[in-house]
Amino acid sequence: MQDCGILLGRQLMWRACGVNYKAVLIHSPNTLVSSLPPAPQRWLIFCAIVDNFGDIGVCWRLARQLVRDYQQSVTLMVDDWQTALSFVGRMDACLLSQLDEQGVRIVHWCDQADGHADVSPATIVVEAFGCALPDAVIARMAALTQASDNDDAETGRASARPCWINLEYLSAEPWIESYHCQTSLQTMQSGAGNDRSLATVVLHKAFFFPGFTAASGGLLRERDLLAKHDQWQTTLAQTRSELLAWLDVDSRAPVRVRRDDAIWLSLFAYARQPGSPQSGNLALTSLFAALAEDPVPVLCLVPVGNVLVDVADALGQPVIPDVGEVLEKGSLSVLVIPFLPLDDYDRLLSACDLNIVRGEDSFVRAQWAARPLVWHAYPQQQNTHLDKLDAFLARYGDTDVPENSEDSLMQFNRFWNLDADCKKVWHDLRPQLPDLTLRARNWQQKLAELPDLASSLMQFYRNRP
Repeated sequence: MQDCGILLGRQLMWRACGVNYKAVLIHSPNTLVSSLPPAPQRWLIFCAIVDNFGDIGVCWRLARQLVRDYQQSVTLMVDDWQTALSFVGRMDACLLSQLDEQGVRIVHWCDQADGHADVSPATIVVEAFGCALPDAVIARMAALTQASDNDDAETGRASARPCWINLEYLSAEPWIESYHCQTSLQTMQSGAGNDRSLATVVLHKAFFFPGFTAASGGLLRERDLLAKHDQWQTTLAQTRSELLAWLDVDSRAPVRVRRDDAIWLSLFAYARQPGSPQSGNLALTSLFAALAEDPVPVLCLVPVGNVLVDVADALGQPVIPDVGEVLEKGSLSVLVIPFLPLDDYDRLLSACDLNIVRGEDSFVRAQWAARPLVWHAYPQQQNTHLDKLDAFLARYGDTDVPENSEDSLMQFNRFWNLDADCKKVWHDLRPQLPDLTLRARNWQQKLAELPDLASSLMQFYRNRP
């Protein structure tokens, strides 16, 4: 996800913008009220898929949680229909333009679908990651706001009007706290008044930032998620055995990786960038070389995707491996797995001793798994993504565990993101895994003390003027 650059660019835009922009703090996200809205609200979530997984991952989890945990009415508008269907496991619906899945109405967002984006006075419209809303939706919000303003003028009482939220990318950088819940005033002309003449209408577009502190919007976390992780990790051997059976690779997985002391590692990373000045994926090749030397068996589970080209290259294989195939090198066994449903991916993260994740969605899920993680931030020119990585590591390192593990983890993360030789830093990191597991548990518990993203959005809607 091209999140860091978008955020930095937007920061500058906000500072430079003049005529129609006015930042007003209209809401304190930490101002709690005693109960949630008495009746389900209507949510419209617009998602433009930039890469294959991050945007739809966040939007789908949010939509699903609003339905499951808060009994809301949610329509998810997605522009890339095939990717959306792949993510929710409904490729059988490729000829449809909408479907209901787990209580969420999912609609193929295209020009012909604007009519499905019905906006009522109480609708919460979520513009995910700065995707541009359809003109028809904005016009409808303006008309409803104008009607509400006229009603307020006549009765002297505030009436409902649509709530416009721009859900931003996740970042640990301190500056997001200053922008969280700030409002941009959008001025436009609307002709929905009683006399049908054009009138100036001001819409309030709020910027909502997920984050790691109480001054941000929090992270997506379903109510039962941590209990699931506790259960999976309490019965770890059984969890691993069930995963292999579910993946239908039980008979092909080497017997040695079923040992209790075997290391399990999940790998979900960006492939080598086209035009990279160096040949091969140096970070991956050197990591595999180090894992092959480990005194105990290592199982690396890699989901199908572009990174398999680098996996094959790192292991000296001339052909890209298929799903279910096992490649071996020394102590290392690499197992190619299919793209997992959301809940099964959570279970995989819980079962592994280390998770290498990428982007935003898997990055958050790995933190809830309370396992050591390496984060592959979306690569950007001039390595500006390292600012985002360092900001996270600075917060993640705020624990009481030994400093050696903190140093090793930070160094490995930086080497991984710079595509540098990771062999030595892995050997430095490997003995620290028990301390890092404790750190990951502490971090999970610290995050769990904060409101989750869905509840923060609900609270925002309740607290708005």
